[in-house]
Amino acid sequence: MKPVPLLIAIALLPALFGGGSRLYAQGQRALPEAADGIGVDQKVGDRIPLDVVFDDDKGNRVVVTELFDGKRPVVLSFNYSNCPQLCVVQLNLLASALQQIDLMPREDFLVVSVGIDPNEQISRIAEVKRKFVAAYGKPSTADGIRFLRGNRENIERLADACGYRYKYLPDQKQFSHPAAFIFLTPDGRIARYLDGLSGDLDKTLQPALVEAGEGRIGSVFDKFMYFSGCYLYDPATGKYASQAMGLVRIGGLITVVLLVVTLVPYWFFRRGEPKGDDEQQESTTPKARDRLVGGASPFIGN
Repeated sequence: MKPVPLLIAIALLPALFGGGSRLYAQGQRALPEAADGIGVDQKVGDRIPLDVVFDDDKGNRVVVTELFDGKRPVVLSFNYSNCPQLCVVQLNLLASALQQIDLMPREDFLVVSVGIDPNEQISRIAEVKRKFVAAYGKPSTADGIRFLRGNRENIERLADACGYRYKYLPDQKQFSHPAAFIFLTPDGRIARYLDGLSGDLDKTLQPALVEAGEGRIGSVFDKFMYFSGCYLYDPATGKYASQAMGLVRIGGLITVVLLVVTLVPYWFFRRGEPKGDDEQQESTTPKARDRLVGGASPFIGN
């Protein structure tokens, strides 16, 4: 196997073996050395360091705190421009998923990709961003899509805070790293992690954004589905699953509401209608009751 395909194969292993956890079989390591130690340790609820400094694709200095305005959540990923394939697949999946949801970068949330290569050139991240925006197909959202580079200390500090473990392979001159999307609340706390290579990202992206936004974004239906507990996040799989009981409860509630809305006005107007003389007599005499049932009442003895 050639070196580059080998790197791709080992880079995919953490996603297949539980995020880079160490496995042992009969005292031997199950993961190759290149994949050992990389993965994602979920730190939901932790706040990332907001004073970390990076450069954007235009060469402007960016302090992480500037990415958070208290209104929009952030989708964070760690990538690098010279990645042979993994980052390309991950970013293409994200661009495709963005096309399938109602929310939009810049208006509703930010997309932030931080390069893990401290030698990353600004021209290179600018080119990767250009391709990403083109793949997404909505150039007007470019200000809501940020590709950043930084020095080793700042990259590692942010990655450590997110539980993101990667390493450099000198022999391959490449990085071994997992693929993950980290969802941050509008004030910089970690809300959720999603598998960066998931084939159903188009279905899980919007629920994760709504949750990370804590009700600040999304349609009324999105918020209702989230806060009602109809979709439950599974940290082991990094996916949202539909909760059958939650949907049944909602169906029952809707049925009750429809019945109330339909029947209450009917009862109200029926009570207000005056009864005719014949109707009053029929409702008060035994003979009238007998006629209503087609003969003598079976509940009355001879």
